[in-house]
This record gives sequence, structure tokens and C-alpha cells, in this order.
Amino acid sequence: MLRKLKIGGIERATLDLASVLVREGHEVHVLVLKGGHELEPTPGVVVHRVDFDKDFRRTGVGLLYDLFTRALLKQLLPGSGFVWRGWYGGRYLKRFVQRLERDCGRLDLIVIRGQGAFETAWSWRDPRLWQVTESWPGEHRGWLRGRYLACLYQGKRVISVSDFVARQLEVLWQRHGITPAHSVTIPNLCDIEGVRRQAEAPIELPSRPFIVHVSRLSRVKRQDWLIRAYHEAAIEEDLVIVGDGAKRPELEALVDELGLRQRVHFVGSQTNPYPWMKHARLFVLSSHSEAFGIVLAESLICGTPCAAIGCPGGVRNVLVHDQARLIADDSIASLAQKIREGLNEPPDLASDPELVERFRDTRIMQQFLALPTTS
Repeated sequence: MLRKLKIGGIERATLDLASVLVREGHEVHVLVLKGGHELEPTPGVVVHRVDFDKDFRRTGVGLLYDLFTRALLKQLLPGSGFVWRGWYGGRYLKRFVQRLERDCGRLDLIVIRGQGAFETAWSWRDPRLWQVTESWPGEHRGWLRGRYLACLYQGKRVISVSDFVARQLEVLWQRHGITPAHSVTIPNLCDIEGVRRQAEAPIELPSRPFIVHVSRLSRVKRQDWLIRAYHEAAIEEDLVIVGDGAKRPELEALVDELGLRQRVHFVGSQTNPYPWMKHARLFVLSSHSEAFGIVLAESLICGTPCAAIGCPGGVRNVLVHDQARLIADDSIASLAQKIREGLNEPPDLASDPELVERFRDTRIMQQFLALPTTS
């Protein structure tokens, strides 16, 4: 279960897991709560689209409940909106699972991915239900913060996608006296052959050699740092930015301000970003934080080394061995230096197959299938 099927890391990870399970002979159902059609699952994956909020508001009681919680409770108890939605959302998820099991048989494993999806159905408990946490829910805010976090994690079964996310969650749990039922770390997975196959798709490339960045254009991804580091690096290669978002006009203005209009190419959001990764000389990531950094693993699969700021999150889990020397300090100058080093002295990826094999989808799938699903 997830909120949307849009272009993003959570969505790709969900469909990658669904795809390998189907490929290995399992029946897979994906529940989408809020729409999104940018990504299409592998044939054989059954997609259900059910908006619990809309369904509840269609009932007379649900509409009154929604108006009451929005108008009064959210004002009196800031940050509590998900508590009231998740109370009925959990009931709706339970009913959905019951109907699905009547039609298809008992489910062996139920996976919810992403905090937004947890919040939608936090009140339902089932020993088969595991929550995949892509990021930690921020720092302590407000006197009810611990109670809100308890709704999401107390007695729950939690999967963290990186060691850093796991450590951050443990800090929050200890601070607020929260005890999950189980807690494990399982990294995101990649369809290695699928990524390499998609990377062969024909695209229109820049006329000059280039480096590449793939991500939504947002504050946390810090493409302004990327552009300034590229400018400071003074390299011969162009910069291709694959992705879109609210920051694009501001970033294009920065490109113009630095006189880089002929060197920096915005190609927009792409359902298949892998050809740009494959043909780039270097992949660059400038994020303020990264729960996992799946784009780094995908770039390595495409045969392209990576330079990245060693921000909080999974970057140091992905860029290991010789690749680790291209991890920059948290500064524009350091990222510029690592860009130059990555071009002049790139890591030898071919000599380190385990660098990408550890993300192979069948390996990660087995970790999911080994999860305990009984009380």
C-alpha cells in the first residue's frame, strides 16, 4: 500500500518489489490511495485504487466527522490531523483486506510504504503488516509529539531502508518511550537487468559530454548547490538535470544569473531516466538529506560513478569501497572538488561487482519473505 503512483523513490521501490515477487511466482496486489498514473506496474501486478478519505466523506457521518476535525480539533491540537483520519482509515484498510481475502485467499504479507500511508491507516494492527520507513518523521515538535509518534510506531513492525533511518527512529522512540513490536533494516532493491535494459532506450543527448542529476526539484535536493558547484568546478562537461518541481523557475533564473544557459539542460521529469545516467560521465547528488539514495544505486548499475554530499541518510551505505572517496563534505566547494575528481579519477566500477549486486531485487525480496508474520 502507498499513497500515489507518481514518479518518485517510494513509488519505484514499491513497484520494483511487486515486480520481482510476481516474476518469482507470487500473487501481488498494490493498493493506491490518492491516484497518480505516471508509473505503470509490471503485467501481473494487480492495482487497486481506493481513496479512504473520499469514501468516508461520502457517508453523512463521515462528512460531519471530517468537518469537525478540520474546523476544531486540528486548531486545538495542531499536527493531529492524521490521528483522526487514521482512526477510520485503519478500519477501511481492514475491510479492504477482508474483501480481498474473500476473493483471492489469505494474504501472507502486507507492506505499507511511506509515512503518508502509515498515517492514513495507523489504527489497524495485524501481525502480517510491516511499515517500510523511507525517512524519519523529523525532530520533536510540540507537547503531543510523542503521542502522535506512538500512533505510528508503538507495537508496530517497522522496516528502515538504511542504518541512518533506523538510528534516527531509535532516538525518537527512546525519547518518547515508544517500543515497536519488531524493527529491521532492509535496503531498497533494484531490478538490475531491467535498469540496464531501459538504459539502452534511444534519447536525444546533448552534443557535448555531460554529468547528470536525477531528482525532483525541491529545497531538500538543493539543486541550487548543484548548479553553483558545477559553476565552481569549471569543467568541460555540460550538466543535465532530469526532474521537475516547484523550484524549477528559481533554478533556471540561477542558471541565467551564472551565465550557464548553454551548458545546463533541464529535461523535465522522465519515467525512464536511465539513458541519461548511462551516457553521463558522472552522476551528482547534492541533497540536504537522503533516506536511502536509490538514484545512486541505479547510476552505479548503469555503469556511471557518483559524486554526492555525505548528507544524513543512506548515501554512505550506497557509496562504499572506492566510490566512497567521491563523498563530499557539506559544502559547495567540496562538491565541486569531488566533481572534478570523479571526472579525472573515476572509480573502477567493473572491478567491484558487489557494489551493485547487494541491491539485486531477488536478494532483497528474500529478506521481505523471511519477515515474521505471526504474533
